[in-house]
Amino acid sequence: MSEFERNDLGLVDYLHCESIGEPGQRTFNITARSERGEAVVWMEKEQLFQVGISIKQFLATRESTPDPAPFPAPPVDSPVPVHVEFKTGEMSLQHDPASDVFTLVAADIPREEPEPATLAEITFSFQRSQAEEISNRLAAVVAAGRKPCPLCEAPITPGENHFCVKVNGYNPTENPMGEDRS
Repeated sequence: MSEFERNDLGLVDYLHCESIGEPGQRTFNITARSERGEAVVWMEKEQLFQVGISIKQFLATRESTPDPAPFPAPPVDSPVPVHVEFKTGEMSLQHDPASDVFTLVAADIPREEPEPATLAEITFSFQRSQAEEISNRLAAVVAAGRKPCPLCEAPITPGENHFCVKVNGYNPTENPMGEDRS
């Protein structure tokens, strides 16, 4: 059984997401920083997309509190600054209506190792204005990849022929004689 190393950055002052690599080979992350430290959480494109959708849904269904209560800072477990970086397996998003603060919890992916591993879990919170900014940034980062086929919605890699299952592989810009019809 693995142990969890739980870390809480509290209310962050820096929240950013990005993709690294060429379309089709990209990796994605969210970076959060506060006076307590920094966390870099790597994830799959779909996970990043779901975080963005979840934040947008929270923002659309929960109006901002006119006079939010102060956000209670969690106790500091260690005087040493937090620095964690891992690929997440599980994430959850929470919203505190009293303070109008959003909290993201991400847990490391368990690895099969002979000895029990210590897994990381990071929690960080952010204000509504940061939630609006990061949800827009998440959507832009996800959309910046390969364009989807208009018929089957599979990603199209530039410079490669796309085999579309909706048209049985037929590409309307080419003909059997090899002449380009575009």
